[in-house]
Amino acid sequence: MNGSAQRESPQLGIFWLAQTLDGKARLLTAGCPLDQAEPYGDCLTFGPGHYETWAQWRRDKAVDPALRAMVRSYEYEDWPRGRIVFDRARDLFIIYADRKLLTPAMTARIATQFHLPAERTEVTSDWHYQSTETPRGLCNQTAKVLPSLNAAPITLPRKPCSQ
Repeated sequence: MNGSAQRESPQLGIFWLAQTLDGKARLLTAGCPLDQAEPYGDCLTFGPGHYETWAQWRRDKAVDPALRAMVRSYEYEDWPRGRIVFDRARDLFIIYADRKLLTPAMTARIATQFHLPAERTEVTSDWHYQSTETPRGLCNQTAKVLPSLNAAPITLPRKPCSQ
């Protein structure tokens, strides 16, 4: 296998599917590799939460202007969201998400974005992740989800595990 074909390391993190001000659905993500994750019971998780991440994107002037405008127009809980954790006891990645995101196409997009191995990934809804907004086209399985905005300008600095 050459360098470009090698599989990237799985990541843990948080995500939203939000509609930008120009009407396009975007997968917004923030995360870290397993070796930088924080322990949470039997699991490893990305430390910052949805609220903290959204607030940082609102105030960070280095954030992509389109993302910054969108996060200033909505609250963090408005759009469908979720979290990926790693269950150490079961050696399993778990995607917890708003039920609106639990279509085969969307869960595949999330798993691909975070480089999750299909054979070691479980997907489940979580009552904690309930949103009021639904991006246009989400209910249509063939709707195109544009590439993630998780490019370098909006990726949060990764903080090492403090424990």
